[in-house]
Amino acid sequence: LQKKTMIKNENPEILEMSNADYHAHDAISSSAVKAACKSMAHWKHADKVTSSTVFDLGTGFHDMTLEGGHNTVEGPEKRVGNAWKMLYKECQENGKVLLTADDYAKVKKMAASCLENERVNAIVNHPDVMIEKSFFVTDPKSGLRLKARPDAYLQEKQVCLDLKSTVDAAPGERGFQQQIFRYNYHIQAAFYKRVLELCGHPVTYFAFSAVEKTAPFAQCLHVLSGTVLKRAEEEMDNVLARMAQAITENHYPTDWPDLNMIHLPGYMEE
Repeated sequence: LQKKTMIKNENPEILEMSNADYHAHDAISSSAVKAACKSMAHWKHADKVTSSTVFDLGTGFHDMTLEGGHNTVEGPEKRVGNAWKMLYKECQENGKVLLTADDYAKVKKMAASCLENERVNAIVNHPDVMIEKSFFVTDPKSGLRLKARPDAYLQEKQVCLDLKSTVDAAPGERGFQQQIFRYNYHIQAAFYKRVLELCGHPVTYFAFSAVEKTAPFAQCLHVLSGTVLKRAEEEMDNVLARMAQAITENHYPTDWPDLNMIHLPGYMEE
């Protein structure tokens, strides 16, 4: 990796705050940047997901892996009836996530599989690890206020770790790597790297701990190369510049053509 001079930021903030308060903050997040990768219109009109079965499973998996499951509650067998409604309301009031008994058992197995990886375990359980801290900075290139809430950051190793529940955690181009570029996870990595470094926390390694959501809950730790991070940073800077322009002009287009011609993809051509 090329040696990079750290850019100092005049007003970085590292805060202890709830996940809900973090998401309510109006600074630009990596999710916003990933939406803007599709178009400014998709970013402008992106729905904020507050709760869903998939969202709750992901939250429970993160909590089980990073916090020992203290904020995840095992509920009844089904999401119906007064027992569920009462417990769900109580969990909402106390900032906890409620899962069905089956889903609770599933995320517990996912977390256990994740932590079986010695490298992941060493990061998550390191005495100096920063777990889900909220970082806020002003990007000197775009002028936008940015926010990031990495799952785990360990300055001793200069590593940022992100957990991903997935249908395919396998190595190789057809495995999790395909999802990284399809869902712009590499852009997320570059974004977190930028925010952390502006706060004075260098990132040399960005790793995704991918864990499958079905048995055997296989896991694999994927580290982005310096080449991938460099390319992702270039893409991110371009998107941030376009976002800043869209805000200034109050114009959020798709920039799509009126007509698009479909051709045979390369793999179908003789």
